Amino acid sequence: MEAGSKEEVLGELAEDVRNLLEEVCQSGFDTVHDSTLEALKEMGKLTEQYGMAYLSAMLTEFAKGLDMRRHRTEREPDGLAGLYAKLNEYLYLCREKTAYDMAWNYYVKE
Repeated sequence: MEAGSKEEVLGELAEDVRNLLEEVCQSGFDTVHDSTLEALKEMGKLTEQYGMAYLSAMLTEFAKGLDMRRHRTEREPDGLAGLYAKLNEYLYLCREKTAYDMAWNYYVKE
């Protein structure tokens, strides 16, 4: 990630997470590719480093759930769809907050 304003960096980070979630949605929760699963785990670590502990915890839990699901023969409710929805909602709110902060910086601070 290139250096930029805090809002730009967080926006790029949120977009990267959104792209990973889109990959999961396209592949299906039962057939997630190894590289996508590894990228989710790495993104969990990266978001923790950026101080986004809640997002990091959700990503880590989601990656673990997807990994466990790949090894099950019987399907039972595991809450991954709900967690997927929470992740998407969080990212939506993150993008909105980032847009408001960028507007604030443009119109008020300058």
